[in-house]
Amino acid sequence: MKNTIDCSNRHAFLIMAHKDDVVFRTLIRMLDNPRNDIFIHMDLKNKNYKEPEISSLVKNCNIYHCPRIKVTWGGYSMIMAELLLLKEASEKGHYKYYHLLSGQDLPIKKQEYIQRFFDDNGGKEFVQFQSPTFSFQSRVRYYHLLQEKIGKAGPFVIRACNKVLLGAQKGLGINRNTGVVFQKGANWFSITDGLARYVLSKEMWIEKTFKHTKCCDEVFLQTIVTNSEYNDNLFHDRYDDNPCAIMRLADFKRGNPYIFRKSDYSELEKSNCLFARKFDAAIDQKIVNDIFEKYR
Repeated sequence: MKNTIDCSNRHAFLIMAHKDDVVFRTLIRMLDNPRNDIFIHMDLKNKNYKEPEISSLVKNCNIYHCPRIKVTWGGYSMIMAELLLLKEASEKGHYKYYHLLSGQDLPIKKQEYIQRFFDDNGGKEFVQFQSPTFSFQSRVRYYHLLQEKIGKAGPFVIRACNKVLLGAQKGLGINRNTGVVFQKGANWFSITDGLARYVLSKEMWIEKTFKHTKCCDEVFLQTIVTNSEYNDNLFHDRYDDNPCAIMRLADFKRGNPYIFRKSDYSELEKSNCLFARKFDAAIDQKIVNDIFEKYR
């Protein structure tokens, strides 16, 4: 495996995953390209993950496994995992773009097409914003001290304790983050080296502002960008929840998000987006195989 020296014309694909399955391995194989490097954060809760097996899937690019932590839905650990990936990649060099994907995403264009797209739009930041108005104040106003134990649906006793703690804070009029202009959007992104390093330079502020918040992996990057000069470089500068802002196709009308199936092949093929989520071979492996055969 070759050592990366000059990364200025290369892409760092940052993958956050919690399971090593057909989709995850298909994604790795589809990203295997001489202009790519792959950085993986596998949730530490996955005890059966074998790094050498995954590394053996690629022949044309470098693959790196960053330090692993336990990741909880809605917890600050989600942000920590993203920062770990950004830090691991930025220490290797100054990449043209850093792309955050989940382990259930797949490219829906060939790598040459994707690279040409980012060459043509170099310097643009691909960050999505849901709305001009931030309407999720409860996520950042109060201390969600038990979120790492709750996840999506933790034990009833812990959820009950959390409800009492939040009620007490509301009664006391707690507002931990006054003076911050927050924004929200999808947590997946494609950002330049400049923005990636700017985010890392604010790591202490991120921890102070977002530790013990809820679901702020969808808030911290948008908040940083909207309060910086990088807001002027957005590829899609309207705060309208448009998936084209990050060139990732996802359907939240049919699911959370919807899992694509063989019957959706035509929609995926016609999309202008570069990536899609999500896929699950246990639900429909044929669409995963078809995407691989067409765009590998």
